[in-house]
Amino acid sequence: MTDHQPEKIEFEGWHFRVQYPRQHAQKTRVMLLFHGYEGNENVMWVLTRPLPDNYLLIALRAPIQHSENQYVWHEIASQWPNIDVYRQFSDQLLITIDHWLQKQDIHSDKYDLMGFSQGAVVAYALAFLKPDRINRVAALAGFIPYVWQAQIDGSVVKNKHFFIAHGTKDEIIPLIKAQQAAAFLKKNNAQITFCEAEIGHKLSSNCFPGLGAFFT
Repeated sequence: MTDHQPEKIEFEGWHFRVQYPRQHAQKTRVMLLFHGYEGNENVMWVLTRPLPDNYLLIALRAPIQHSENQYVWHEIASQWPNIDVYRQFSDQLLITIDHWLQKQDIHSDKYDLMGFSQGAVVAYALAFLKPDRINRVAALAGFIPYVWQAQIDGSVVKNKHFFIAHGTKDEIIPLIKAQQAAAFLKKNNAQITFCEAEIGHKLSSNCFPGLGAFFT
């Protein structure tokens, strides 16, 4: 990755940071980064260290402000929202990113995704709702809401690749939820790479090499 700070962008009502690839190719690989609950567009960069240098990285700020410099994708309630709640959001997000890339004279048919915690749930939602636009997905310390399993056509993830990383001591999202997500994806013939480590609600350094290899 480059040493300079990612560029701040405000475009069509969205805030995000962009890091351009150090290695230029004929077709740019684009990855969207989704922070966790009460995070922001600045917190995901440490997780990009193992990634190849040919990515254009876009770290998005969630649309709902909770407090100063803290944002959420949606409020937490006793019941996780139905996946339809994410449908309009998914449309708006991809249209905005498509428009911004077009203005940079960059074209990308598909995006790779990396999400942490609540951001991992957002990444799963995009994979289910926009399967033709999403390539590989890394879901870190996240889960697939159980209510979604009856609401989606599982065939949309057939042969799609997912990297799932989770801590065995995660006190916020228990390991079993990540295991259940992996089981659901496998049942629907997705390709799963699973990394677990004796750690809490974060990505273990033990999983960094596998994360880099997954996106190579």
